[in-house]
Amino acid sequence: MGLRATCLSKAYKKRPVLRNVSFKVDRGEAVGLLGPNGAGKTTTMRMISGFLTPSAGKIDVCGFDVVENPVQVKRKIGYMLEQASSYPDMTVLSFLNFIAEARGLDASAKEKAVARVIDEISLSGVLYQTIDTLSKGYKRRVGLAQALIHDPAVLILDEPTEGLDPNQKREIRTLIRRLRRDKAIIVSTHVLEEVEAICSRAVIIDKGKIVLDGTPQALISLSETHQTLRILIPSYQRERAETVFAQIDPVVVTGVAPEDGGAFWFTMHPKEKKSVTADVIEALRRQDIQILDMYIDKGRLEEVFYAFTSPDRELKDTP
Repeated sequence: MGLRATCLSKAYKKRPVLRNVSFKVDRGEAVGLLGPNGAGKTTTMRMISGFLTPSAGKIDVCGFDVVENPVQVKRKIGYMLEQASSYPDMTVLSFLNFIAEARGLDASAKEKAVARVIDEISLSGVLYQTIDTLSKGYKRRVGLAQALIHDPAVLILDEPTEGLDPNQKREIRTLIRRLRRDKAIIVSTHVLEEVEAICSRAVIIDKGKIVLDGTPQALISLSETHQTLRILIPSYQRERAETVFAQIDPVVVTGVAPEDGGAFWFTMHPKEKKSVTADVIEALRRQDIQILDMYIDKGRLEEVFYAFTSPDRELKDTP
C-alpha cells in the first residue's frame, strides 16, 4: 500500500507548474523529492494530500482517488510541514491529545495513539513543556508526532531537518529510517546529503517535469567524478607509472600533481565509469611500482543535481 501519481499536471491561470509527472512510492520506501525553488515540489505534495486539485492526471493513495475520495485519503496521510503548525502555548501532551481528537479518535484509541507516538518519537521528557519553550529539534519531533498520531500509511515530510544542528539531524534521520519499514514516505528537501542518508529513491523535478528517478546510488553514478581514481606514486617512479597508465586502455589520466615528501598524485577517469581499480593496481604491481596512497571518488549527488537542473544546462541545450 502506498501512492501512485499518474500523468499529473497543474496550471495556475494557464501557466503550467507541473507537467505530466508520474511516480510511485511503495510501502517500505522513502522517496526524496528534489528540485530547485519553483520546480513544482510543493505543488506536488499539496495535490497528493488533497489541498490542491490536479488540472490533469490521477493520484491514488492506498487505493483511494484523491479527488473522488478526499476524506479517505486524508485518513491515510500524515503531513509534516516545513513550518509545522502548532499552538505554542499548549503543552506537548495537550497538543497531541488535541490532534488525536481532531483526527476523530475515540477516548480509548486516543490514549493508545498518544502513548504510541510519545514512545516512538521519544517525547516523554518534554510532555509538560509548552511548545514555544522547546528546542528546534523537539519542535520538529512534535511536528512528526502529530503527523503519526493516526498511524498513517503514507507520510509526507517537508524539510524535516531544516534548521537543526548535526546531532538533531542525526536523531530525526534515524527516526525516519525506522518509520520507513512499514510506511510509504515522501521527503521534500534541499539537503542532498539527507537523500543519501534516509531515502531509497530520489525523484528530481525541474520546471515541472521529472528529469531523474532512481536510487541515490544510481544517480550518483551519473556524476562526472564517479569512479575517479587518485593514486600517490613516489617521485622516482613517476615516469614508469606514466608509461603503465598509458597502456591501460579503459583509463584516461587527467592530472598529475606534486605532493610534499617527494611523490605525485595521479588522477584517472575510467572511460566508461566502471571501476578500474583492480586493473590499475595489478598493472602497477607487475612493474613493482609502489602505491603510497589511493582514493576512489564515488561521485556526488550535488554534481548530478546541478547538471540536470542548473540554468547553465538550459543555455547549453539552446541551439
